[in-house]
Amino acid sequence: MKPPPGCRRLSPLGAALGAFITLSFTLGLLGGPFRHRAAPSPPCRPRSHLVFLKTHKTGGSSVLNVLARFGESRRLRFALPRRYQFGYPAAFRAERVRGFAPGAAKFDIICHHMRFNLSEVQRVMPNDSFYFSIVRDPALAAESAFSYFRAAAPAFRSAPSLGAFLAAPGRYFRAGLRGNHYARNLQWFDFGLPEPAHPAQVPALLAELGRVFPLVLLAERFDESLVLLRHRLCWPRDAVDLFPHNSRGSARSLSAEQLRRLRAWNSLDWALYSHFNRSFWREAERFGLERLRSEAAELRRRRGALAGRCLRGGGPVPGAEIAERGLRPFQPPGAGAILGFALRPGLAGEERELCRRLAMPELPYKDLLDRLQFGDKTNSSG
Repeated sequence: MKPPPGCRRLSPLGAALGAFITLSFTLGLLGGPFRHRAAPSPPCRPRSHLVFLKTHKTGGSSVLNVLARFGESRRLRFALPRRYQFGYPAAFRAERVRGFAPGAAKFDIICHHMRFNLSEVQRVMPNDSFYFSIVRDPALAAESAFSYFRAAAPAFRSAPSLGAFLAAPGRYFRAGLRGNHYARNLQWFDFGLPEPAHPAQVPALLAELGRVFPLVLLAERFDESLVLLRHRLCWPRDAVDLFPHNSRGSARSLSAEQLRRLRAWNSLDWALYSHFNRSFWREAERFGLERLRSEAAELRRRRGALAGRCLRGGGPVPGAEIAERGLRPFQPPGAGAILGFALRPGLAGEERELCRRLAMPELPYKDLLDRLQFGDKTNSSG
C-alpha cells in the first residue's frame, strides 16, 4: 500500500528511533527512570549533646527550661554544678561539675551559668556537642542588670539611680572590684573573652567565637530564635514550647540618650551583639524569612493555648501569689519583683506534670535534676 500523499514510509532504523523517543517521553511524564529527580535528603537525627552558654539577663532561663525538659524526658545526663553556678564568676573548670572524673563518661547537656572556658568544657562534653548561646541588646540587658544585681554590684549599689550612674559611670565603677563584672560588658565577660588591649583586636576575637558557637540566639527575636534552634537540633515542634521565665512586672522605660549611653558604656557587649545579630539574620535568610515568621507565629499560638490550659489567670503572677513553693522564682535582694507561674486548679496526672515542668523556675528544676541523677538532695558548696 502506498503511503498517503506527503508522507514517506519510515526506514526500520527511523521507526525504532521514533518508538524510543515516544517511550522516553511517556516514562518521563510518569516519573520513570528517564526523569531526573534529586535524591531525597536523609532524615536528620535529634541532637542530644548540647552546650548552652547561659548569659545573664538575656532570656537564658527560658531556654534552660526547654533543655531541662528535653533532657529529663529522655533520661540524658546533665553536667550539673554543685550548687547553682559553676563557680561563677571564676572561669569554668571541669572539676566544678558534680560527678566529673577524668576518663569517665562525658555528659549530654551543660546549661547552667558559667564563665565560658572552651578547653575545660571539652573535658566534660563530647566532641560532637552543639554549642549555642543567646545575646541581647546591651542597653536593655544593662538596664535589667542594674535592677537585678543592684545588691551584688558595688557600682550599681552606690549609685542612687540608673540616671545618676549613666551621668558619670566612672564615679561609681572600679574595675576588678568583686561584683562589678555585672556593671560593664557582662555578656563579653560571660563568653570568657579577654579584655582587648586595642579595639582592632575585637573583630578577630569575635570571629573565633563564631567558629565555636554556630548559632547564637537573639533575645529580641526570641520565638524566631527557638524556631532556628529547633531545626538545627532536629527536635519535634513541641520540644521548644515554653513559658517566659524570670520576667519583671514592669521594665524601666529608657530614653534615646540613655540607650546611647548604655551601649557606649558597654561597648564590647555592643560589638559582640552586633556581630551575632548579623550572623542570626544570615541564618534566618538561609532558613527563609516567610517560613520563619510562619513558624514563630505558630509557636506563639501553641504557647497561648498552653497558658490557657495550664496557668491560673493565663500568664505570669507575682511570686507571693504562687502557693506551691517549688514554683516560686528566686527573688534577688534589692531587685524588683520577679514573676512566676501558678498552676490552674483541677489539673491532674500527666497534664499537671507537663504544666508543672513548663512553670518550674530554674533553681527548683536544678534541684529536681540533682535528685533524678544522683538520688539525693545533697549539694556541697561550689
